[in-house]
Amino acid sequence: MDLQPGADAMAYLGAWLPAETAHAAFDRLTRAAKSLQGPDEPRTLAQLRADVLADLLLNAGLDAGPAAGIRAQVAVTVPVFTLLGLDEEPAELEGYGPIPAETARRLCAHAPSFRRLLTHPETGIRLSWGRSTYRVPADLARAVRHRNPACTFAGCRRAALHCELDHTRAFAEGGTTSLDNLGPSCRPHHRLKHTTGWTPAQHPGGIFTWTSPASYAYATVPDHLETGPPRYPQAILQHLPEAHRQRLLRAAEELRQPRPPDVPPDGEAPPPF
Repeated sequence: MDLQPGADAMAYLGAWLPAETAHAAFDRLTRAAKSLQGPDEPRTLAQLRADVLADLLLNAGLDAGPAAGIRAQVAVTVPVFTLLGLDEEPAELEGYGPIPAETARRLCAHAPSFRRLLTHPETGIRLSWGRSTYRVPADLARAVRHRNPACTFAGCRRAALHCELDHTRAFAEGGTTSLDNLGPSCRPHHRLKHTTGWTPAQHPGGIFTWTSPASYAYATVPDHLETGPPRYPQAILQHLPEAHRQRLLRAAEELRQPRPPDVPPDGEAPPPF
């Protein structure tokens, strides 16, 4: 079996097989390809054979034998602005190299065999590993601790450097290893979450709300947000879809409001921690 990278985001996949096996496989591919031909099908017979082969290997025909239950998986590292359509910077296909931005966007949107890794457009830090890993990679860990320099529990000032990184929504319950689902939590407050019923919620910008078992809520806002909301450049805003632009503007407007108060049930004064 041989895999050779090619030009223009292409590669060659071949296998050295017994003649009767190779001819039988080629005949099956040809029959399947011919069944797809028609007046509205622009692909040639050779192109259809290749596409049928890829579809069989990735998505079908593997319900029995040594490949049963195995799914193909390849990582595509994509700058976040490329994914949003604001930039044409190439993505990186694991084991191959750069691929065009349009191809990367298509893979991230539709291909189940690829896992998307978002990166910061300037620093290259990976912002999300999805569910491909539970352990937080070093570059993402640095980004989380930079955004939240202290434990996210209300009133706790333990430095993030000495905290554990906790999935706000538990990984076992479908949470992702990503910037918007991670926060530093010192060991006592990490244990508090898992043993006493305290529940954290994460909001844009690294703002956390911790709700006690008695339904009292306490908000924690990172120090860098105390000086005001983020300012989005018009050069970026004007190229975003309208719905996305409005979400960003609403989020910035919410951050301009006074720091969210601690919310007690029934208007009572919240108790101390």
